[in-house]
Amino acid sequence: MTDRIRSTTAGRLTGGTAPPDRRFGVDQRAVSETLGYILVFSLVILTISTVSVVGFTGLEDRQAAEEVTNVERALDVLRDNFADLRRYEDPSRATEVRLASGTLGTGDSVRITLGQWDGGGFVNDRQTNVSFEPLVYRSDRSRVVYEAGVVFRSDDGRSIARSSTPFVASDDRAVVPVVATHPGGETTAVGGDRTVLVVGERDPRGIKKSVFNSTVAGDDLRLQIESPRADGWARQLAADGFNVNETLRTDTRVVVDLAADRASLPESHVDVQFR
Repeated sequence: MTDRIRSTTAGRLTGGTAPPDRRFGVDQRAVSETLGYILVFSLVILTISTVSVVGFTGLEDRQAAEEVTNVERALDVLRDNFADLRRYEDPSRATEVRLASGTLGTGDSVRITLGQWDGGGFVNDRQTNVSFEPLVYRSDRSRVVYEAGVVFRSDDGRSIARSSTPFVASDDRAVVPVVATHPGGETTAVGGDRTVLVVGERDPRGIKKSVFNSTVAGDDLRLQIESPRADGWARQLAADGFNVNETLRTDTRVVVDLAADRASLPESHVDVQFR
């Protein structure tokens, strides 16, 4: 036994080559597997969180848009009901509106003027105007408005008419019927996640009709609408075939040149209550 000598003190072989210590390699693989597990788990959690945030945000946006669309439909029904008050002189009509997270109330005053224009403005004794407060639904992102027989939707400061105007015109006659809404009770606005009954009652003032003839040389018959939704009015009036005067148009005013020989403005006043 020349190449292998047994140690009498340590009780082990002192000669030859001992097997390598592989404990470090085992620890290294364990650390790598642990890090890999942590990375995969983190990636899964991050993916789930991202999808959840984006998904819930998209769901909330869609829900909010659907709520506004439902109010839009309700005000379109209200438009028909209030038109019946004008056409048939019904004493009252009611419409249900689901408020969701918004509020419904009367807005800033709007004025519609019809008469003869002499170049610098309306002739004092040959004009008439009617002022009223439109119904406005307000949510965090949108506005839906019933104004003089037209439903508007406003997003980001831009208004779009969701219905045609009730105005009609021909070469010989123009008729501008206006449903003028006013607060009819102590409550001018309602809110909360509930359904409200909007009741329109025909005002004791009844129906007033003013008629103007284009008989003065140099004078033109014109219609003027002063409203925060003048842009929506301008687009819809043009779509309905009216001649919008772009020179006189502003952010809060739209003027229409009427080619008719005769024009009338029948106005129906409606008091609005929320129940």
